[in-house]
Amino acid sequence: MSTEVKIVYADVETQLTEMTNALASLNPKAEPPITGNTMDVVTKLTELSSNLEQLLTKYQTVLNTNIRTTISSVEFMKESDEKISNVMQSTASGPRKVIP
Repeated sequence: MSTEVKIVYADVETQLTEMTNALASLNPKAEPPITGNTMDVVTKLTELSSNLEQLLTKYQTVLNTNIRTTISSVEFMKESDEKISNVMQSTASGPRKVIP
């Protein structure tokens, strides 16, 4: 079983950009309530619309946090890969005398 993790950074960054654009286009604003109508259906519809707005606003917040966290994690992985690569390349050139 392989324990290698392979990340194609360009693909991840493309998907994160798409998610960010989709998040920006999400408009959670509810329609204004219908005024002058006292039917129970209208009251319930207004209540559902308000609840949906709150839910979508919370979803936007969570998704935005997840995107930022993922971007940070990808940047950390990229930096770690570069550091490991540099160490491996310098080690591959042979032993060197370390001066204290």
